[in-house]
Amino acid sequence: MKLRSILFSASVIFAVAGAVVLMPNDAESNGTARDLPHAEGQSFATLDAYLAHLEKLGEIGIAWYERMPDGRYQLIRRRMPGSAPEIFTRQELLDRFGFQE
Repeated sequence: MKLRSILFSASVIFAVAGAVVLMPNDAESNGTARDLPHAEGQSFATLDAYLAHLEKLGEIGIAWYERMPDGRYQLIRRRMPGSAPEIFTRQELLDRFGFQE
């Protein structure tokens, strides 16, 4: 699998086998994450606030994360039939989006 990374001023884009995942560069000093994918200019103080924002955008087809009964999160988006769901721990999402617990 080919992995390329391109650094922009606000975020890092990883292209893996044709899929693109946006990851923020860092968080502000007050713990508020900034430059998040689909944030629409907003900043979010907590991961939960950001995930709630993405869930609302899910109504228009934006990928979002659904909390599973075991506490992990499943990425909800269109996927090819037979492909495995993408599952993340809370810590993985905290790290991915630059939030502090």
